[in-house]
Amino acid sequence: MTHEVLLTIDGTQRFQNDTPETTSLVTDGTLRVEDGAVILSYAESELTGMRGTQTTFRIEPDRVTLTRTGAVQSVMVFAVGREDRSLYDVGVGALMICVRTERISSTMDENGGVLEVYYAISIEEDTAGAIHYRITARRKD
Repeated sequence: MTHEVLLTIDGTQRFQNDTPETTSLVTDGTLRVEDGAVILSYAESELTGMRGTQTTFRIEPDRVTLTRTGAVQSVMVFAVGREDRSLYDVGVGALMICVRTERISSTMDENGGVLEVYYAISIEEDTAGAIHYRITARRKD
């Protein structure tokens, strides 16, 4: 069964010598449990610069898969101690992205919860920085 949820997405990005940048987004989404995984999904907006993109998180006990479809095409797999390389297609070209997951914490279940992912990112083989996302899902029903 799919439930409507309110998602709060907080992200902090630290790039090399720059001051950390924190963003926050509150949006409507959906949550469902499928084969033991929690699936969160939401439509990106102009606020994120990815209008026309659907973002989906598949949260499993040992990994999180982020998939974007539509205007932006991307699949990133987060698993502690693993590097994941993928193409990040922004419509006018693609960049090679490498993520190295440092930590994942999740209390997500059919009622909502909190997901946190900490990872380092490299773009086109150059170390770019560290990112921390905290996603909170609250069921509306």
